[in-house]
Amino acid sequence: MEPSIVRRYFIRYVFEFIAIVMGITASFILEDYRENEELKTLSEDLTLNLMGEVSEIENYIQEREIAFKGDKELLDVLRSDTLDKGALSKTPSRYKTVLFNYRGFHPPVAFYHSMINDGKIRYLESKELKKLLDEIHNVHFLYITANIEDEAVSQRKIIDYFQFNYPNLIIQSESKQDNADYVEQLKTIVEKDDVLKALLFQKALAMTEKIIGFDKYKASIAQLKKVLQGQVDSKLAAL
Repeated sequence: MEPSIVRRYFIRYVFEFIAIVMGITASFILEDYRENEELKTLSEDLTLNLMGEVSEIENYIQEREIAFKGDKELLDVLRSDTLDKGALSKTPSRYKTVLFNYRGFHPPVAFYHSMINDGKIRYLESKELKKLLDEIHNVHFLYITANIEDEAVSQRKIIDYFQFNYPNLIIQSESKQDNADYVEQLKTIVEKDDVLKALLFQKALAMTEKIIGFDKYKASIAQLKKVLQGQVDSKLAAL
């Protein structure tokens, strides 16, 4: 075969090879771009869904804050060395809850758990978001629930103590009606019973720690909302 023909075939094959390589490279670039755009869209969708869940959590913790801190104030009234009849007369039925029951903490976090379970949390672009979410759900929430468990143990001890030493008051606690005299009886008993004072101190300690964890949870939720809103605003500004 003549050199000129060989050279012509060689040049043609080189161009064909370059065209194939360029085509493959272009397809990889386009596919990578498409995947990046899909991940950005997914991250934006996750952000918007998280914002919706944060709004639900805010409504829930507003109600829990009133309940948690109100219960602690009432328990402090019972434990106080002074007699405040005005404070005792407020919602007598709630004293029964304070002594013989406890309040749980179950914020609406279904979307967060779904992100964890299906692995989508890794598609959140913001490291700050991931850090805040971990802090909220794996630090503050667990601290709250651990102290609720301690409070439940104290509540069980208090019920057992009343059943053995003051059964009539346990029976009266079943009444759905507010009874200021009932609360004054409780106050009188607490003042004279050092064992009961110790049991109430244990419950008050658990409630105090629960509220400390709750306040940190609430502050982190506010910070999470701020970060999420900042990301949404940035996306809108870029349009």
